[in-house]
Amino acid sequence: MSDDTRSIEAAVAGWAAAWSDPNLKNILNFWDRSDDQATYRPAERTDPLIGFEAVSEYVNTVCTLFDQVRHRIEDPVYRRLSEDTGMAFYTLAWMFADNRGPIGGTCRVTAVWRQHENRWRLFHYAEAPLAPLLELQTFYQEVASEGLDAIPIRAQPS
Repeated sequence: MSDDTRSIEAAVAGWAAAWSDPNLKNILNFWDRSDDQATYRPAERTDPLIGFEAVSEYVNTVCTLFDQVRHRIEDPVYRRLSEDTGMAFYTLAWMFADNRGPIGGTCRVTAVWRQHENRWRLFHYAEAPLAPLLELQTFYQEVASEGLDAIPIRAQPS
C-alpha cells in the first residue's frame, strides 16, 4: 500500500472549493452514491444523514438558503487506510451568509474517502463543533493579539 496522500489532499481541497462555490451538482459529485449507508453528520444536527438521498436533500437546502458559503481547511492530517480508502482529519473554518448577514465558526471534521471509478468519494463525513470555551478562548486570543486597544471596554452597570 502506498503512503502517498496527495490524491486525498486534492479531493479534500476540491470538496472545500465546491462548497465555497455552492453548486449542488459539484458538491454531490464528491459522494459515493453506490454506498446506501454513506453517512454525513453536520455539526448543527443531532441525527446523521444516511444515504445519498438524505445527503442530497441537506446539501440542496444549504445551497438554497445561503447566498454565500466559504470553507477553509486548517491543520489537516491525511492518512491512507488501504489502497482504496483514505481519511482526512482537519479543522474546518466555515462561513454562511444570506440577506441577514454572515454566520460562521469552526468545527473538527473526520472524512473517510473511498476510491471509486478512479475518483476519491466520501462515504463518511462527520463534523464536531468545538467546545464553546475553546471558541471563546480563540476569539479572545485573536482580539488580544491585536493589542490592548482592540479589547472592548466593558461598561459598568449603573
